[in-house]
Amino acid sequence: MSSVTIVTFYKVTPIENVSKLKREVERLAFKESLSGTFFATSQGINTTLAGNQKGLERLINLLTDSFLIKGIDPTWTGAFKTPFKRLKIRIKDKLLPLKGNFNIFDLRGRHVDPEHWNKLLEDPEFIVLDVRNEYETRIGTFKNSLIPSTKHFTDLPEYIHNNKKIFKNKKIAMFCTGGIRCEIASSFFMSEGIDEVYLLKGGVLNYFNKVDKDKHLWKGDCFVFDERVSVNPDLEEGNFQQCFGCRRPISIEEILSDKYVKGVSCPYCFDSSSQKDKERFAQRQKQIELAEARGIKHMGQSARK
Repeated sequence: MSSVTIVTFYKVTPIENVSKLKREVERLAFKESLSGTFFATSQGINTTLAGNQKGLERLINLLTDSFLIKGIDPTWTGAFKTPFKRLKIRIKDKLLPLKGNFNIFDLRGRHVDPEHWNKLLEDPEFIVLDVRNEYETRIGTFKNSLIPSTKHFTDLPEYIHNNKKIFKNKKIAMFCTGGIRCEIASSFFMSEGIDEVYLLKGGVLNYFNKVDKDKHLWKGDCFVFDERVSVNPDLEEGNFQQCFGCRRPISIEEILSDKYVKGVSCPYCFDSSSQKDKERFAQRQKQIELAEARGIKHMGQSARK
């Protein structure tokens, strides 16, 4: 049985007093001993937090009652230990830094409930687009999905501009881990003149949570931005580890590679990282191991964004 509860949610909505929201969330999160990330912007909120379920529910009630952020649709998962080393609450200019002349409040795709998502995956009129990064898609994705293989989310506009012929006169259904990237990407698509844009409500995690496993059209694990590295369709921690040289997920087989050095390199970055980087990463790994031997948390590790 899981001893730690994890909640993931976002909400696109205008926030007037972002600084006050940050202060109040920080106060409650410290009081409830929560860990994880919480981003507050004038465009809305985006978070994954871990702790006790009652404390997490109190935080959602704070957002709903005190800041009138309605319609929060959280996805709940569990773990045997907290997947975060610290609590990080930040104010950001935007929910995500995607360039383009679009307004996320005016243009947004239509949400598709997880229970209806499979129909879109098998409908030839739809292009199902995985808007996640290359290293995420490599360990799992939906059947029949188009994978842009972008290195960063901010590369997506260039990919779309270079492949407009693919999307012409097509319906677009897109998905990501928790839904927030699709919200932003759908606005960009629609600003480019593509009107029929749909997105998986709550992302892959919500699909895992709501759709019976025997009906899943997902293959593999889903990368998550915390120390679990990935979760399987049962929303349990997967079998991947993370290279702290390049932050990519790596399998058990890849760990056996001669190019894998713990904390330093893996088959994906060994040839591209410099000797100076390798030496720096090796020193960091040494500090991590020394801290662990003393029973101290080392704060230098964090999942890739």
